Amino acid sequence: MQSTDSANTFQTFLLIFAMAVLAGFVGFVLGGKYGFFGAVLLTLFGLFAGQRASAALVLRMYKAQPMHPQQAPQLFEIYHELCRRAELSPYPKLYYIPTRMPNAFAVGAGDSSSVALTDGIIRMMNPRELAGILAHELTHVRCRDTSVLGIADIFSRTISVLSRVGLLMMFLSFGSVAAKSGIPFWTTGAILFFSPTIAVMLQLALSRTREFNADRGAAELVGEAHGLASALKKLDRVTSGGMLQKLLRPGMRRKQPSMLRTHPPTEERIAALMEIAQELASAESLPEDMIPSERHIPPSDRDRVRTKPRYHFLSGLWR
Repeated sequence: MQSTDSANTFQTFLLIFAMAVLAGFVGFVLGGKYGFFGAVLLTLFGLFAGQRASAALVLRMYKAQPMHPQQAPQLFEIYHELCRRAELSPYPKLYYIPTRMPNAFAVGAGDSSSVALTDGIIRMMNPRELAGILAHELTHVRCRDTSVLGIADIFSRTISVLSRVGLLMMFLSFGSVAAKSGIPFWTTGAILFFSPTIAVMLQLALSRTREFNADRGAAELVGEAHGLASALKKLDRVTSGGMLQKLLRPGMRRKQPSMLRTHPPTEERIAALMEIAQELASAESLPEDMIPSERHIPPSDRDRVRTKPRYHFLSGLWR
């Protein structure tokens, strides 16, 4: 486990470093050494401002509601046991999102960290699968993945903004932008045009690296890997549209290349979890009496969320 963590940390450092170099290089292309320092200052400002406001903003955008132990006492019992095993203090706040879209995510870091579950995923999963999902998100918090991925997102947005500004300046002033850096005009244009794509690919690679690490951490927290593997299978069936869509519209379900996914392919994650399951054969799993058979739906919202999820174009969210 220690060697795996070291490899993940090294990969994370390399990817963040590559994004930082790319941001500085785009700034240099725009304005020479002054553009380089300007890009660095813009990124630092984004890191300072974004890390403080992002968690609350995301929860507000999803209309998340704080969950309370009296709404789902057994779910909270599982959650608190997983937090204790993860050695998190204080425990991240648990939120409920009133949407039928099956989803779960963690935001924030330290005292401001939170874990959110949608109505859809609570309805879909059995308690053992929910335990695996919660453990996965808590591992993201414990490993500070939310902060790392937030930093990567800010780098990516900074590069995108600089590239768009640079392309606009090139169209308005033609060769003057390239002259500042001493780079030929067409080379400058190509760098500015492709830099956002390269930044996004680096960001996705970082996200996939942290997902594998979170799967392993979740299995170790729960003491077994089958619950999370079962949850991934269910989510994959839902997001793929089910058997009917595969039969009626087979061409609409083209697989994306691995480098264009925010998460690794489900088959690879499940295969990795099955290997971990063999390693954890003698591990201490959650007590059986802590995993009841009934589902945990917050009673105040049991009958309220009935509509299918809709995509909101302006926010880019499914709600």
